[in-house]
Amino acid sequence: MGYSILELVLRRLRQAGFRADAAYPGQKYPQIGETVATAHIEKVDRANLTVTMEVSIISPAATGGTACEVEALRATEILRWAGAVCVQNGCTYDGVSQVYVVSILATFTGTTDADACVIWPGFYCYVDGSLQRFATNIRIEEVTGRQVEFAMGEAAPAGVSEGCRYWNIELEEVIPAGSAVSAEPGREFTIRLITDEKTEEFDRCVWQTTSREYSKEGLRRIHRGVALGRKEVTDGLS
Repeated sequence: MGYSILELVLRRLRQAGFRADAAYPGQKYPQIGETVATAHIEKVDRANLTVTMEVSIISPAATGGTACEVEALRATEILRWAGAVCVQNGCTYDGVSQVYVVSILATFTGTTDADACVIWPGFYCYVDGSLQRFATNIRIEEVTGRQVEFAMGEAAPAGVSEGCRYWNIELEEVIPAGSAVSAEPGREFTIRLITDEKTEEFDRCVWQTTSREYSKEGLRRIHRGVALGRKEVTDGLS
């Protein structure tokens, strides 16, 4: 089951400390005493399976336009980590409501049905900060390196020794025909994996093999490699 894109955007912004709610186009801004965020669906492109959300960062005049722009930059980064391709527009002043406003257009890859726009369930994968938008599957296997130890002359194990820990990673992409193919990293890199449960970051990663299968529909590419480090990220963006 997917998640409403509007719900996702509001949840991410609230996790980061924004006072956020759904926008109502055409309605006058209420009197506010702090920076707030509003969001609504700006555009749905069924041909390319994208949904563009407009997020408005609204600040009281007393805080100044620069403060509004700084908060908008923070919101843009939050939306980027949520899987959106973002365009942040310039700051404008509404003299009637006496507020500064910065608009952010955040485009998500997703789908629509009769009731709602939803994001694809599962995960978002970033390689060195770049979203792997065609990733369809990722498999991670933790290898502990532990070995069973036996005492001389004894049949039963005496214990387990600790070994070197690393992670085997397999990333599969299905890239539609005509789409731009991202360059493959030629050095060590970092993978960030975002799911509904948690955010994990793997460092000192290298691809050991890459297989490619071409068809009329496009390219199926599978990377296999290892990561030498892992940590869970708790920065409010997971």
